[in-house]
Amino acid sequence: MVLVAAFLVETWRRCSGPGVRALRLLLWSIALWAGGSAFALMAPNRATWITIEQFAWIGRIGVPVAWALFALQYTGYGDRVTRRSVALLALPAAVMLVLVWTNPLHELVWSEVRMVYTQGVTVGVQAHGPVFWGFLAYAYTLVLAGIVLVMRLVFTVDHLFVDQGVALLLGVSAPLFANVASVTGAVPIPGLDMTPYMFTISGITYGYAFYRSDLLDRVPATRQIGRTAVVRNMRDGVIVVDEDDVVVDVNPLAQQQFDLSKDEVVGRSVRAVFDDPEFELPVGEGTVVWSSDGPFEYEVKVSTLTDQHGRQLGRILVLRDITDRTNRRQQLQVLNRVLRHNFRNDMNVIDVCATQLVDRLDGEDAELADRVRSVARDLSETGTKAREIERIMSRRHNDPQPIDLPSLVTRQLDTLRHEYPAAEIEADLPEELEIRSTGILESVLQNVLENAVVHNDSQQPHVWVRIEADDGQVEISVADDGPGIPRQEREVLVKGTETPLEHGSGLGLWLVNWGVTMLGGEIEFRDRVAFGRDEDVSGSVVTISIPRQGPTVHTTSGRPPVDAD
Repeated sequence: MVLVAAFLVETWRRCSGPGVRALRLLLWSIALWAGGSAFALMAPNRATWITIEQFAWIGRIGVPVAWALFALQYTGYGDRVTRRSVALLALPAAVMLVLVWTNPLHELVWSEVRMVYTQGVTVGVQAHGPVFWGFLAYAYTLVLAGIVLVMRLVFTVDHLFVDQGVALLLGVSAPLFANVASVTGAVPIPGLDMTPYMFTISGITYGYAFYRSDLLDRVPATRQIGRTAVVRNMRDGVIVVDEDDVVVDVNPLAQQQFDLSKDEVVGRSVRAVFDDPEFELPVGEGTVVWSSDGPFEYEVKVSTLTDQHGRQLGRILVLRDITDRTNRRQQLQVLNRVLRHNFRNDMNVIDVCATQLVDRLDGEDAELADRVRSVARDLSETGTKAREIERIMSRRHNDPQPIDLPSLVTRQLDTLRHEYPAAEIEADLPEELEIRSTGILESVLQNVLENAVVHNDSQQPHVWVRIEADDGQVEISVADDGPGIPRQEREVLVKGTETPLEHGSGLGLWLVNWGVTMLGGEIEFRDRVAFGRDEDVSGSVVTISIPRQGPTVHTTSGRPPVDAD
């Protein structure tokens, strides 16, 4: 009784959470049952014993109902606990209580009570009637149903809730076995109800669950409800099929996608649901693209569904609507074709015509023609950058390959010296440094090095290159003595978007930034930094940090990892 009272106080302190009310009802019922049985042992006569027994029955009928409700809510099936379901569960118990209190009129619960006095206590030996056995079967059914729910939790989830589940099972099993022994007469004193004594074990195990396993603070219902909510609110359709590819469950979005109710879908072959005789699921796991009869296109990702022992039970199909993505890809392909061919060819024509005009005209007219030629070449260069970005994007899934980084940088520096003989280029490179990366790295370095020379307004541009490495990362720094990268350009990269008022001057930095992101690295821009020399270097320093063993992660926010300090 003391343990039950302590636990009741705890439930009132923590008055919210799945199953708390049902647990509170269970504890009250145990207290009434145990308390009534204790007072009945001290009853002076048969009439008093029957009256106390009738009050104790309030606890007896409450225990199985409260335990079943608690097990449902505790294991995450609280949505099944409605007013209607509670009323249905409690109705047999309420009828039983009425029959207990009116038993002298019909004797359906017990037909005879024989008082036995032994060792200073009073025991009533009952001859049970048919209603008692019927309610006993009902009560055992509720208790066993709750035990099954908790046992499934113990054997199918990870260790997080195993200790709680085992404590609850022990706490309910001991009184159950004692009750079976009592009603069958397998007890030392005939007529003595051993169930209340076994509630002591319940108190110990429940106490462990309360104070050592955070029973009221950490319950599996949170995970079960969370999983259900995730599937229900996913933006992708989900279909669960068995090993014969028969649908056993669907989420609301999948029903909406196929304009079918759950009752119409469950039990049918998944091919019938797709209504496409040519549609074939991949064997095992995999991803396929399916085009419906309408304008929609779906990416169907198939994964196996296994139990805790690794046995395959079926498969899960996740359907993602990629119609917009496909349309955008088609639009980009058309725009890219225009940029690749029409735009480039037209700019070449303008460049040739402007060059001829420069040769034929004088004065301001020649200057205007030269301006036209300069703009045409800039636009042609933009087209070249766009095509290069496309090539980079097509390489994003390439497997990393071994690369001798110093050799790669040396080749690019030799090319730069050949194309820009006025530039003075110095390099501090290790003799050997093998990394794993993709061809994206070559495009990134080429653009960074070229940018350091092309956008340098001095007569003799200076460029410094340095490579540093440790076990996990490689840093490639490129410094110049030019005017520096405008802060507006860097802010656009940090935000990850352009606006009519805030935009970059070209695609070069975007190419570098996206390339570094796909390499799983970071890029850093700094101004006026001393770079390996006694004197200060006026200009910019671009530092690229990439993993030595190849790309590992990619950002999912849509913003490349940029530090624009």
